Amino acid sequence: MIVSLNEAEVMAMKAAWGAGRPWGLAQEAGRAMSTLEALRLPGAASLLDLLIASDGVPCEKLRPQSTQAEWWQADRPMCPALVGAFISDLGAQSQAVKLRQVQAPLLLVPFCLMAFDNVVFNWSGCTIRSCDEGFLVDGAPDAKVADQVSIDSSEPAKEATHRWQPGAVDIADDIWEALSAFAHRTYVPASEASRLKGAGAGLTDND
Repeated sequence: MIVSLNEAEVMAMKAAWGAGRPWGLAQEAGRAMSTLEALRLPGAASLLDLLIASDGVPCEKLRPQSTQAEWWQADRPMCPALVGAFISDLGAQSQAVKLRQVQAPLLLVPFCLMAFDNVVFNWSGCTIRSCDEGFLVDGAPDAKVADQVSIDSSEPAKEATHRWQPGAVDIADDIWEALSAFAHRTYVPASEASRLKGAGAGLTDND
């Protein structure tokens, strides 16, 4: 499915909202997904993994129990949008963060850009380092769950493997359809009155 970045962001917001995220957090998730897609990183697939795994789970169970502990963790894999919101709120205080059990860790990347001038992410099989032109990605970034994630200030990478590319993005049809199914939950069911006022002749045919 070829869509604009704006269409991708709107779909992501509605899908996150349909999966039970508050509207403000759903907006943040949408922006994170579209940022990753603009970098040609699998943002849509990561968001879908997150929504499937945490569908309907209250936010209290998906956020870190404490941001003062050496390792941030919860009773189940944490939501990267919630964790990312905490990190961006801490700003300059976020010298380094260690996380246990994060769902779809790739979604953390856009959030941390607001807290770190230059940042490096590490989880099993993947290292992502920021640079002036984008990100240097070493390994597979599309883990469904990362057992441990470290985020730290870093010297910028000297080259980028993924650069910002404005314009349309290609999201796999099955991923787009699955996100659409989550988004559909936000639509108001049609009533008999709304159907009669909608497109078409309704009960009156003037032809």
